[in-house]
Amino acid sequence: MTSTILPVADHAAIDDKQRVSEPRTALALGMVGALGDELLAALVGSADYRVVHVGVKQPIGTATARFRPWIVGGSGIAADDAFVCLTEDVASAPSPFVRYRPDQVLEAARIARECGARRLVIVSPLSALLQLNAAARTLSSTGEVELIEAGFDTVLIVRPTADAQRPGAGLRGVARAVARMVLEIMLPPQVQPLRARTVAAAILEAVRRVKPGISVIGARELSAIVEQTMPQALPRRPRIR
Repeated sequence: MTSTILPVADHAAIDDKQRVSEPRTALALGMVGALGDELLAALVGSADYRVVHVGVKQPIGTATARFRPWIVGGSGIAADDAFVCLTEDVASAPSPFVRYRPDQVLEAARIARECGARRLVIVSPLSALLQLNAAARTLSSTGEVELIEAGFDTVLIVRPTADAQRPGAGLRGVARAVARMVLEIMLPPQVQPLRARTVAAAILEAVRRVKPGISVIGARELSAIVEQTMPQALPRRPRIR
């Protein structure tokens, strides 16, 4: 398996034509926070998957046959594809789903391989400023490099722009809001944070197009997918009045 830096314009690892295949089985790990919620909803609602096993801490109820809560480390399940959301936001609301930090990427990959997954999708948000350099499209940690030899046919690492913290109350909240507005004005539209639902839909589209091997895409590539498939979801650039 070879490492690939993915510029969409070169179509090095993602085709611009959707591949048609039979519905598959997915394993979803780390489905916490806004992006995790939306990615899980997109997986369960997608015709690409007939069953979605979701890693949980304890048994929870389910209202649909496609949604299958699975206690991580419990009885064996089988999955074709595995999706892992990584987050460093330990202050978010409590969740029944198991959380994975960036330094736990190999642990999540091991669980996915034990479940039989041949395609692994890692979602690892990156700040808007770091989207401007090569970090957005390269393997950036020892754990990610080791994924090359982890035994998957396909590894797709997705780095959407990390959304800024929501403004709080008082002067600190005002300062955060102003700082975010300045970034939105100064940074290119292609690296602006997208709505979590939009990112989730773009990730599924990228998975449909990805070729075997290891590929890394950042905010620019996700924005290109959004522009091709749902241009109305692109953020509007703020105006200075």
